[in-house]
Amino acid sequence: MATTGYLLVDRRDLSEHDRLILKVLQLYYEHDLTQADIARRMGFSRPKVSKLIAEGRERGLVRIEIAEPFGDFSLLEVALENRYGLAEAVVVPSEERRLITDLLAGSAGGALLARVCRPTTVLGISWGRSLRTLVDAVSPRAFACKKILPLVGGMGKAETDLHSNELCATFAERLGVDHGQLAAPAIAPSARFRAELMSTPGIGDILAEGAACDAAVVGIGGILPTSTVVGAEYFTLGEFLGLKEHGAVGDVCCHFLDAEGNPCLPELSERIVGLTLEQLRAIPKTIGIATGAEKGPGVAAVLRGSYVDVLITDQELAEGLLELAP
Repeated sequence: MATTGYLLVDRRDLSEHDRLILKVLQLYYEHDLTQADIARRMGFSRPKVSKLIAEGRERGLVRIEIAEPFGDFSLLEVALENRYGLAEAVVVPSEERRLITDLLAGSAGGALLARVCRPTTVLGISWGRSLRTLVDAVSPRAFACKKILPLVGGMGKAETDLHSNELCATFAERLGVDHGQLAAPAIAPSARFRAELMSTPGIGDILAEGAACDAAVVGIGGILPTSTVVGAEYFTLGEFLGLKEHGAVGDVCCHFLDAEGNPCLPELSERIVGLTLEQLRAIPKTIGIATGAEKGPGVAAVLRGSYVDVLITDQELAEGLLELAP
Protein backbone atom coordinates (compact mmCIF):
# COMPACT_ATOMS: atom_id res chain seq x y z
CA MET A 1 0.00 0.00 0.00
CA ALA A 2 1.25 3.51 -0.80
CA THR A 3 0.28 6.78 0.84
CA THR A 4 0.89 10.38 -0.10
CA GLY A 5 2.32 12.55 2.65
CA TYR A 6 3.20 16.22 2.96
CA LEU A 7 6.04 17.89 4.80
CA LEU A 8 4.68 19.80 7.81
CA VAL A 9 5.42 23.49 7.38
CA ASP A 10 4.34 26.68 9.13
CA ARG A 11 2.27 28.51 6.54
CA ARG A 12 3.34 31.82 8.11
CA ASP A 13 6.83 31.13 6.80
CA LEU A 14 5.73 30.35 3.25
CA SER A 15 6.35 32.59 0.30
CA GLU A 16 3.69 33.05 -2.37
CA HIS A 17 5.67 30.67 -4.57
CA ASP A 18 5.65 28.04 -1.80
CA ARG A 19 1.88 28.37 -1.39
CA LEU A 20 1.47 28.00 -5.12
CA ILE A 21 3.48 24.78 -5.13
CA LEU A 22 1.46 23.34 -2.24
CA LYS A 23 -1.84 24.15 -3.94
CA VAL A 24 -0.71 22.49 -7.17
CA LEU A 25 0.49 19.43 -5.22
CA GLN A 26 -2.83 19.14 -3.42
CA LEU A 27 -4.81 19.42 -6.65
CA TYR A 28 -2.61 16.79 -8.31
CA TYR A 29 -2.17 14.24 -5.53
CA GLU A 30 -5.25 14.71 -3.35
CA HIS A 31 -7.90 15.70 -5.89
CA ASP A 32 -6.63 13.57 -8.83
CA LEU A 33 -6.62 16.45 -11.31
CA THR A 34 -4.42 15.99 -14.35
CA GLN A 35 -1.68 18.49 -15.07
CA ALA A 36 -3.77 19.78 -17.98
CA ASP A 37 -6.76 20.23 -15.64
CA ILE A 38 -4.63 22.18 -13.15
CA ALA A 39 -3.21 24.35 -15.91
CA ARG A 40 -6.69 25.28 -17.13
CA ARG A 41 -7.98 25.85 -13.60
CA MET A 42 -5.10 28.10 -12.54
CA GLY A 43 -4.39 29.78 -15.87
CA PHE A 44 -0.89 28.32 -16.26
CA SER A 45 0.83 26.44 -19.03
CA ARG A 46 1.06 22.66 -18.51
CA PRO A 47 4.90 22.77 -18.48
CA LYS A 48 4.73 25.25 -15.58
CA VAL A 49 2.47 22.89 -13.63
CA SER A 50 4.91 20.04 -14.30
CA LYS A 51 7.82 22.15 -13.04
CA LEU A 52 5.96 23.15 -9.86
CA ILE A 53 5.16 19.49 -9.11
CA ALA A 54 8.77 18.48 -9.75
CA GLU A 55 10.03 21.29 -7.51
CA GLY A 56 7.66 20.20 -4.75
CA ARG A 57 8.98 16.63 -4.92
CA GLU A 58 12.61 17.75 -5.00
CA ARG A 59 12.08 19.95 -1.93
CA GLY A 60 10.37 17.14 -0.06
CA LEU A 61 7.02 18.92 0.16
CA VAL A 62 5.36 15.71 -0.96
CA ARG A 63 6.49 12.13 -0.81
CA ILE A 64 4.97 8.75 -1.60
CA GLU A 65 5.60 6.08 1.02
CA ILE A 66 5.19 2.43 0.13
CA ALA A 67 4.19 0.26 3.08
CA GLU A 68 5.17 -3.00 1.43
CA PRO A 69 8.37 -3.27 -0.62
CA PHE A 70 8.45 -4.16 -4.30
CA GLY A 71 10.30 -7.35 -3.30
CA ASP A 72 6.99 -8.78 -2.02
CA PHE A 73 5.99 -9.18 -5.67
CA SER A 74 9.03 -11.20 -6.68
CA LEU A 75 7.04 -14.44 -7.05
CA LEU A 76 4.48 -12.65 -9.19
CA GLU A 77 7.25 -11.13 -11.31
CA VAL A 78 8.95 -14.48 -11.86
CA ALA A 79 5.61 -16.07 -12.77
CA LEU A 80 5.03 -13.37 -15.41
CA GLU A 81 8.54 -13.80 -16.77
CA ASN A 82 8.10 -17.56 -17.07
CA ARG A 83 4.59 -17.42 -18.56
CA TYR A 84 5.35 -14.83 -21.23
CA GLY A 85 9.08 -15.30 -21.82
CA LEU A 86 9.99 -11.86 -20.49
CA ALA A 87 13.52 -10.84 -19.67
CA GLU A 88 12.13 -8.94 -16.67
CA ALA A 89 8.83 -8.01 -15.06
CA VAL A 90 8.43 -5.26 -12.48
CA VAL A 91 5.22 -5.23 -10.43
CA VAL A 92 4.08 -2.31 -8.25
CA PRO A 93 1.15 -2.20 -5.81
CA SER A 94 -2.37 -1.54 -7.10
CA GLU A 95 -3.65 1.41 -5.10
CA GLU A 96 -7.23 2.50 -4.55
CA ARG A 97 -6.36 5.79 -6.24
CA ARG A 98 -5.27 5.06 -9.80
CA LEU A 99 -3.01 8.12 -9.90
CA ILE A 100 -0.84 6.65 -7.15
CA THR A 101 -0.62 3.33 -8.97
CA ASP A 102 0.45 5.12 -12.14
CA LEU A 103 3.02 7.18 -10.25
CA LEU A 104 4.50 4.03 -8.73
CA ALA A 105 4.73 2.45 -12.18
CA GLY A 106 6.31 5.62 -13.58
CA SER A 107 8.87 5.70 -10.77
CA ALA A 108 9.67 2.03 -11.37
CA GLY A 109 10.15 2.83 -15.06
CA GLY A 110 12.56 5.63 -14.23
CA ALA A 111 14.55 3.33 -11.93
CA LEU A 112 14.69 0.68 -14.64
CA LEU A 113 15.91 3.18 -17.24
CA ALA A 114 18.63 4.29 -14.82
CA ARG A 115 19.87 0.69 -14.86
CA VAL A 116 19.51 0.21 -18.62
CA CYS A 117 20.74 3.50 -20.05
CA ARG A 118 24.32 4.59 -20.60
CA PRO A 119 25.70 7.91 -21.89
CA THR A 120 25.72 6.37 -25.39
CA THR A 121 22.13 5.05 -25.27
CA VAL A 122 19.61 6.33 -27.79
CA LEU A 123 16.18 5.99 -26.15
CA GLY A 124 12.90 5.82 -28.06
CA ILE A 125 9.49 6.53 -26.53
CA SER A 126 5.88 6.32 -27.68
CA TRP A 127 3.04 8.44 -26.31
CA GLY A 128 0.11 8.40 -23.90
CA ARG A 129 -0.65 8.67 -20.20
CA SER A 130 1.72 5.94 -19.01
CA LEU A 131 4.64 7.66 -20.73
CA ARG A 132 3.55 11.04 -19.37
CA THR A 133 3.57 9.65 -15.83
CA LEU A 134 7.00 8.10 -16.33
CA VAL A 135 8.46 11.36 -17.62
CA ASP A 136 6.96 13.28 -14.71
CA ALA A 137 8.31 10.75 -12.21
CA VAL A 138 11.94 11.01 -13.35
CA SER A 139 14.06 13.47 -11.40
CA PRO A 140 16.31 15.94 -13.23
CA ARG A 141 19.58 14.32 -14.36
CA ALA A 142 18.37 10.99 -12.95
CA PHE A 143 20.38 9.07 -15.54
CA ALA A 144 22.45 9.65 -18.65
CA CYS A 145 21.63 8.86 -22.25
CA LYS A 146 22.61 10.29 -25.62
CA LYS A 147 19.29 11.20 -27.23
CA ILE A 148 15.53 10.69 -26.93
CA LEU A 149 13.45 9.99 -30.03
CA PRO A 150 9.72 9.64 -30.80
CA LEU A 151 8.67 6.25 -32.17
CA VAL A 152 5.29 7.40 -33.47
CA GLY A 153 3.92 10.66 -34.88
CA GLY A 154 3.49 13.48 -32.42
CA MET A 155 0.54 15.49 -33.65
CA GLY A 156 -3.18 15.13 -33.02
CA LYS A 157 -6.04 16.47 -30.90
CA ALA A 158 -5.18 14.55 -27.74
CA GLU A 159 -3.97 16.53 -24.74
CA THR A 160 -0.72 18.15 -25.87
CA ASP A 161 1.24 16.76 -22.94
CA LEU A 162 0.50 13.21 -24.14
CA HIS A 163 2.04 13.70 -27.61
CA SER A 164 5.34 12.01 -28.36
CA ASN A 165 7.00 15.31 -29.35
CA GLU A 166 6.02 17.01 -26.09
CA LEU A 167 7.11 13.97 -24.09
CA CYS A 168 10.47 13.85 -25.89
CA ALA A 169 11.08 17.56 -25.31
CA THR A 170 10.15 17.42 -21.62
CA PHE A 171 12.14 14.24 -20.99
CA ALA A 172 15.19 15.58 -22.81
CA GLU A 173 15.07 18.86 -20.91
CA ARG A 174 14.84 17.00 -17.62
CA LEU A 175 17.83 14.80 -18.44
CA GLY A 176 19.81 17.51 -20.24
CA VAL A 177 20.12 15.59 -23.51
CA ASP A 178 19.28 16.02 -27.19
CA HIS A 179 15.95 14.93 -28.68
CA GLY A 180 14.22 14.48 -32.01
CA GLN A 181 10.85 15.73 -33.23
CA LEU A 182 8.40 14.03 -35.58
CA ALA A 183 6.26 16.68 -37.29
CA ALA A 184 3.55 14.29 -38.43
CA PRO A 185 0.31 12.72 -37.16
CA ALA A 186 0.39 9.29 -35.56
CA ILE A 187 -2.09 7.99 -38.15
CA ALA A 188 -2.15 9.43 -41.67
CA PRO A 189 -5.44 9.71 -43.61
CA SER A 190 -4.27 7.09 -46.12
CA ALA A 191 -1.34 4.80 -46.90
CA ARG A 192 -0.45 7.05 -49.83
CA PHE A 193 -0.38 10.12 -47.58
CA ARG A 194 1.81 8.21 -45.13
CA ALA A 195 4.25 7.38 -47.95
CA GLU A 196 4.40 11.05 -48.91
CA LEU A 197 5.10 12.04 -45.32
CA MET A 198 7.88 9.46 -45.10
CA SER A 199 9.59 11.10 -48.07
CA THR A 200 9.43 14.52 -46.37
CA PRO A 201 12.84 15.64 -45.08
CA GLY A 202 13.16 14.97 -41.38
CA ILE A 203 10.30 12.51 -40.94
CA GLY A 204 11.78 9.39 -42.52
CA ASP A 205 15.16 10.23 -41.00
CA ILE A 206 13.79 10.49 -37.46
CA LEU A 207 11.95 7.19 -37.78
CA ALA A 208 15.07 5.52 -39.15
CA GLU A 209 16.94 6.77 -36.07
CA GLY A 210 14.13 5.45 -33.89
CA ALA A 211 14.29 2.02 -35.49
CA ALA A 212 18.01 1.90 -34.65
CA CYS A 213 17.60 3.00 -31.02
CA ASP A 214 19.20 0.99 -28.21
CA ALA A 215 16.21 0.94 -25.88
CA ALA A 216 12.57 1.98 -25.93
CA VAL A 217 9.64 2.55 -23.59
CA VAL A 218 6.13 2.12 -24.97
CA GLY A 219 2.64 2.33 -23.56
CA ILE A 220 0.15 -0.47 -24.18
CA GLY A 221 -3.47 0.31 -24.97
CA GLY A 222 -6.73 -1.56 -24.74
CA ILE A 223 -9.96 -1.12 -26.69
CA LEU A 224 -11.30 1.21 -24.03
CA PRO A 225 -13.23 4.51 -24.06
CA THR A 226 -10.32 6.27 -22.33
CA SER A 227 -7.81 5.46 -25.10
CA THR A 228 -5.49 8.26 -26.17
CA VAL A 229 -6.26 7.35 -29.78
CA VAL A 230 -9.89 8.34 -29.18
CA GLY A 231 -8.83 11.54 -27.43
CA ALA A 232 -6.71 12.40 -30.45
CA GLU A 233 -9.86 11.98 -32.60
CA TYR A 234 -8.33 9.44 -34.96
CA PHE A 235 -11.53 7.48 -34.27
CA THR A 236 -14.93 8.28 -32.90
CA LEU A 237 -15.70 6.33 -29.74
CA GLY A 238 -18.12 4.11 -31.65
CA GLU A 239 -15.60 3.39 -34.40
CA PHE A 240 -12.92 2.59 -31.86
CA LEU A 241 -14.99 0.22 -29.76
CA GLY A 242 -16.13 -1.38 -33.02
CA LEU A 243 -12.57 -2.53 -33.65
CA LYS A 244 -13.35 -5.45 -31.34
CA GLU A 245 -15.50 -6.85 -34.14
CA HIS A 246 -12.33 -7.16 -36.22
CA GLY A 247 -10.61 -9.10 -33.44
CA ALA A 248 -8.63 -6.19 -31.93
CA VAL A 249 -7.93 -6.40 -28.19
CA GLY A 250 -5.25 -3.74 -27.82
CA ASP A 251 -2.48 -1.78 -29.47
CA VAL A 252 1.15 -0.81 -29.20
CA CYS A 253 2.46 2.23 -31.08
CA CYS A 254 -1.00 2.38 -32.76
CA HIS A 255 -0.69 -1.12 -34.27
CA PHE A 256 -3.77 -3.14 -33.32
CA LEU A 257 -3.40 -6.78 -32.32
CA ASP A 258 -5.65 -9.78 -31.91
CA ALA A 259 -5.61 -11.97 -28.80
CA GLU A 260 -2.66 -13.99 -30.10
CA GLY A 261 -0.54 -10.91 -30.71
CA ASN A 262 -0.94 -10.83 -34.49
CA PRO A 263 -1.66 -7.57 -36.34
CA CYS A 264 -5.35 -7.60 -37.22
CA LEU A 265 -5.87 -4.30 -39.05
CA PRO A 266 -3.13 -4.26 -41.71
CA GLU A 267 -4.79 -1.47 -43.70
CA LEU A 268 -4.56 0.75 -40.60
CA SER A 269 -0.95 -0.25 -39.87
CA GLU A 270 -0.08 0.96 -43.38
CA ARG A 271 -1.22 4.46 -42.31
CA ILE A 272 0.82 4.68 -39.11
CA VAL A 273 3.60 7.26 -39.14
CA GLY A 274 5.82 5.36 -36.77
CA LEU A 275 7.83 2.20 -36.32
CA THR A 276 6.50 -1.03 -37.78
CA LEU A 277 5.89 -3.96 -35.46
CA GLU A 278 8.95 -5.71 -36.90
CA GLN A 279 11.10 -2.67 -36.14
CA LEU A 280 9.72 -2.45 -32.61
CA ARG A 281 10.45 -6.14 -32.00
CA ALA A 282 14.04 -5.67 -33.26
CA ILE A 283 14.96 -3.02 -30.65
CA PRO A 284 17.45 -4.61 -28.20
CA LYS A 285 15.56 -3.58 -25.05
CA THR A 286 11.88 -2.64 -25.25
CA ILE A 287 10.01 -1.84 -22.05
CA GLY A 288 6.21 -1.91 -21.96
CA ILE A 289 4.36 -0.02 -19.24
CA ALA A 290 0.67 -0.45 -18.42
CA THR A 291 -1.56 -0.45 -15.34
CA GLY A 292 -5.16 -1.42 -14.71
CA ALA A 293 -6.77 -4.86 -14.91
CA GLU A 294 -9.00 -3.67 -17.78
CA LYS A 295 -5.93 -3.66 -20.05
CA GLY A 296 -5.31 -7.39 -19.56
CA PRO A 297 -6.25 -8.65 -23.06
CA GLY A 298 -4.26 -5.91 -24.80
CA VAL A 299 -1.16 -6.39 -22.67
CA ALA A 300 -1.32 -10.18 -23.09
CA ALA A 301 -1.47 -9.70 -26.88
CA VAL A 302 1.64 -7.51 -26.84
CA LEU A 303 3.47 -10.06 -24.70
CA ARG A 304 2.39 -13.01 -26.86
CA GLY A 305 3.64 -11.15 -29.93
CA SER A 306 7.03 -10.55 -28.22
CA TYR A 307 6.92 -6.82 -28.96
CA VAL A 308 8.36 -6.01 -25.53
CA ASP A 309 10.82 -7.97 -23.42
CA VAL A 310 10.32 -6.06 -20.16
CA LEU A 311 6.97 -5.24 -18.54
CA ILE A 312 6.20 -2.73 -15.79
CA THR A 313 2.72 -3.24 -14.39
CA ASP A 314 0.63 -3.29 -11.23
CA GLN A 315 -0.46 -6.19 -9.06
CA GLU A 316 -4.05 -6.43 -10.31
CA LEU A 317 -3.05 -6.44 -13.97
CA ALA A 318 -0.20 -8.89 -13.29
CA GLU A 319 -2.56 -11.33 -11.57
CA GLY A 320 -5.07 -10.94 -14.40
CA LEU A 321 -2.40 -11.74 -16.97
CA LEU A 322 -1.59 -14.97 -15.18
CA GLU A 323 -5.27 -15.95 -15.07
CA LEU A 324 -5.61 -15.67 -18.85
CA ALA A 325 -5.40 -18.90 -20.82
CA PRO A 326 -1.85 -19.64 -22.05
